[in-house]
Amino acid sequence: MSSSSCTKSILPSLIFSSSSSTSSETKSSKSSNLSFLNSNTFGIIPNNIKLSHANSQQRCFMVNSVLKTVDQTKQTNNVVSVNDENEKPTILVSEKLGEAGLQVLRQLGNVECAYDLSPEDLCKKISSCDALIVRSGTKVTRKVFEAGKGKLKVVGRAGVGIDNVDLQAATEFGCLVVNAPTANTIAAAEHGIALLAAMARNVSQADASLKAGKWLRSKYVGVSMVGKH
Repeated sequence: MSSSSCTKSILPSLIFSSSSSTSSETKSSKSSNLSFLNSNTFGIIPNNIKLSHANSQQRCFMVNSVLKTVDQTKQTNNVVSVNDENEKPTILVSEKLGEAGLQVLRQLGNVECAYDLSPEDLCKKISSCDALIVRSGTKVTRKVFEAGKGKLKVVGRAGVGIDNVDLQAATEFGCLVVNAPTANTIAAAEHGIALLAAMARNVSQADASLKAGKWLRSKYVGVSMVGKH
């Protein structure tokens, strides 16, 4: 077992302890003992740390020195530079999106908009793309995932329903599928209110009656919604 995996398995069940320190002194000691974790220096660091098992103060051991290694590529707080165009992911947008949405995508990668693609053309393009953004018109079939194998990482549905995406194939090829579950919340609420009003005022029945050449005004007056809870 590597030292890193050993550390991960032990630390959650261990606590720092010091029988001779006050509470404030203990906190200060903990802080100073762990300060090396925030440093980008690496090598053997002298440190006297007493670790005890959380459930038993008798089960303890001393750490006299700590070997810290720092990956030179991660010394900038894990910030990955995307200034190089070659490092940016390629995002294929197969259906029209709002310009505001496209601007967000352009900040994250190289965006290619290609609308009304045939299934064959979609498979050709997807082989070089990291992400695919669709709405309801694009069918993301097993063939699409096969064509994007090893490259395609995520399919984003700009909307709620994902019935146009082969989820089984996505799972098999390790591709993440995401949607926007609250995208139609306001529209659904407005539609619900419209249907309530239509039912209260018999809109559908009155419309059918009028189209049949009848004028039954008093029959389809309905009820007012004012003051109803």
